[in-house]
Amino acid sequence: MVDQHALRDTLADYAATIARGYDIGQVLYRLSDQVMHVLEVDGAGVSIADGDTLRFVSATDDSVVRIEETQIEARQGPCQDAFAAGEVVFSSDLRHEDRWPVYRPVALDNGCVAVAGVPLLTADVRIGALNVYSRSVTSWNDGSLDVARILADMAAGYVTNAATLARSEQLTRNLQHALDSRVVIEQAKGILAERHNEPTAQAFERLRTAARDSRRPIHDVAGDVVDGRPLP
Repeated sequence: MVDQHALRDTLADYAATIARGYDIGQVLYRLSDQVMHVLEVDGAGVSIADGDTLRFVSATDDSVVRIEETQIEARQGPCQDAFAAGEVVFSSDLRHEDRWPVYRPVALDNGCVAVAGVPLLTADVRIGALNVYSRSVTSWNDGSLDVARILADMAAGYVTNAATLARSEQLTRNLQHALDSRVVIEQAKGILAERHNEPTAQAFERLRTAARDSRRPIHDVAGDVVDGRPLP
């Protein structure tokens, strides 16, 4: 069953989060808690891709932690299958389940009867998987998995957006560093040209030679010149 009020609150929280900036870890931790409340289930956990494997990152309680850790160590379970296939994988009653011989008894011992694995996807790129747990037999045909898929897709989008933003910020820093270096080098060329009464092209060659001979970046050598230190 889907709690519509909790769903509205969760969607509003996601909208506010992207506007104010966010930490990926916090988004994934909140995903576990929010899914549990929205779907009115007993637990949830999230694992994130590390290459072709999954790493467990969040869970709603200690029993889910034990189940998730078993799934990662044994490399079997609905989360693993959902991640591999890029599709929702579920069991309505693990007591009558033939799949996952290592995972299944641990899940049952920790009170889990029904489980669903939902992939975290964005543009067909697998980010990880969300696991949803119930302590009672659950058919999963009431639309709850559709809602879980929506929330998982939103979380995956946040992860991808953060990675894109980080790359963009790194590119911006690299470009700014290049611009700053160019300014310092131009200043050093002017200083050397005036000091040695030579064209700036010759001053630049003098700067390059000093950087090469000292095995230092030309930006650093130029900085020495600008700061009044002699060429090495």
